Amino acid sequence: MSGATLAAGLRALARPWRRQRHDSLLAAADWEELGQALASRQVGPAPAAPARQRNPGEGPSPLRGRGLDYAQSRAYQSGDDLRAMHWSLLARTGRPYVRVYEEEHAAPWHVLVDAHGGMLFGTRVRTKATQAARAAVLAAGLQAARSPQSRLGCSLWSPQGLRARDFGSGFAAVRRIAQWLMQQRIEPPPAPAAPADESLRDLRAWSRRLALHRPAPTRLLVCSDLAWLDAAARSALWPLAARAQLHALRIVDAVELALPELPAAHFLDGASGRAGWLEGGPGPRQQFVRAAELRRQQQAVQLRALRAALAQARAADAASDLRAALAGLPR
Repeated sequence: MSGATLAAGLRALARPWRRQRHDSLLAAADWEELGQALASRQVGPAPAAPARQRNPGEGPSPLRGRGLDYAQSRAYQSGDDLRAMHWSLLARTGRPYVRVYEEEHAAPWHVLVDAHGGMLFGTRVRTKATQAARAAVLAAGLQAARSPQSRLGCSLWSPQGLRARDFGSGFAAVRRIAQWLMQQRIEPPPAPAAPADESLRDLRAWSRRLALHRPAPTRLLVCSDLAWLDAAARSALWPLAARAQLHALRIVDAVELALPELPAAHFLDGASGRAGWLEGGPGPRQQFVRAAELRRQQQAVQLRALRAALAQARAADAASDLRAALAGLPR
């Protein structure tokens, strides 16, 4: 199926939603823009059906077989293929070992859309949660174009909890992800917000379920502002990071990079429910920029511990800019 066909399908999905209130996670205009961005990518013909129900590809796999990528060596066991014997290790140690290879596989792919907490904030064009959903569909389309056999999954982290679903493979799965996200409504965040430990429990339980799922994803994309990422959250994500190639797309709003030149403004702290005033002037703005940069550095440290690649996009970025940010992540 070509990218143009996918674009037409996304427009058909969007039409029934045109007359709806704009309280869903995404609007019809988002789908049309994403469809055009995906249609601009040339998609080659799908490969032949795999033999013996295999799902071959270029991604890493938890399976071990007669692949080309060396994974590890282990002690020889009765029945092992002598062609895999590690002769140099046998000569050094005097004990028989065999080489274990990583079989190439169409990597099961999963994306986490963060739509809770501060992700419901936005000052330009759209909220960060909406941009996260846009990035998820765009990334799923690019993955389907690269590897039509990949199983695509999506999880939504909202104030109602963390839900995960498997959508199949190919561009049909991309359309199903789009349809599912279109049905999600944006709920105003409670004040005060839910306790952080409750969100952490949801994240830990989701990570364990996904790591134990078969087939477990070998590539995982997190679309979020990463405001929740600390040592405890890193520990919760580790079961997945140990098995999957983890990528993160950090989504930021314009005012999170630099405060506008405004007079003193009234604000409500969503974490505590307390109200206050934010003073204007260059001093508070510079202090805010330093604090924001420090926070981003702390997030980068946690991601490096998870061996995760990081890219950044703004909430107001167009689909073409989103695709450029996603293209910077390793394949």
